Formats: sequence, structure tokens, C-alpha cells
Amino acid sequence: SLSDEDIIKTLTDELLPSAVPRFADAKVVDSWVGKYPGVVSWFSPGSYNKRPPLEGAGDALPNVKCAGDWVRMGEREHGAKGLCQERAFVSGFEAANSLLRSTTDSFVATQVLPVREDEAQFKAAVELNKK
Repeated sequence: SLSDEDIIKTLTDELLPSAVPRFADAKVVDSWVGKYPGVVSWFSPGSYNKRPPLEGAGDALPNVKCAGDWVRMGEREHGAKGLCQERAFVSGFEAANSLLRSTTDSFVATQVLPVREDEAQFKAAVELNKK
């Protein structure tokens, strides 16, 4: 229900500076806010191959990257493949790393820690469930 201006103000005055203090002085030079009230997600069990890739438009638009729990991360897959906050968080880092990798010669990539191996009791439960 917020206006576009209020959404941008909340992002620039509160959310970005609280996440990264260096953004406190950032100025918006252009913006667009998309609102989609009442929409239904396209994503459901079995829809994985229809999700957009992390690399977005690929060679057609190399600087377009996608992030969120709904993207396919290719060789950078991490953790659960369902819709979840961890996946959304990690894909944001991966999209940023990809964008920096394709637009700069020197940068420090944000390290994404690998998911640890499943514990023995979980593996046993998965096998039991398969039977």
C-alpha cells in the first residue's frame, strides 16, 4: 500500500544503511517499483526447469542477473532447491559475484560456505522413505 516514493525512501533511508552502513549516503538516480497484488506464483513442484537462471539473459544481456529462491543457480546450486530464505540469501551473493566478475577486473567475491553433508540419521530416513 506504500507509494513508490515511500518504498524507495524506506529502502534508501532505512534498509540499505542498516545492512551496509556505507550505503547511508547513497543517492537514487533512477528507480522503478513493480507491484503485483494478488498474483499467484508460477512455481510449484516440478517447475524447477521453468525458473529463470541466475545468469538471467546470458549473452544477450550479460549484466542482467537474477536472484531469489526461485532462480536456477546452475553449478552454484546451494542447499535446498525449494523456495526458502537461505536459497534467496545465497543467490543474492552469487548474483552479485557474477555481476562483479563480468564487469570488473578486480573484486573480492563474497564467499558462500558449502552446505555440510547430511547427517547419518537423515540419510537413513531418506532411504527408508524411498522404500
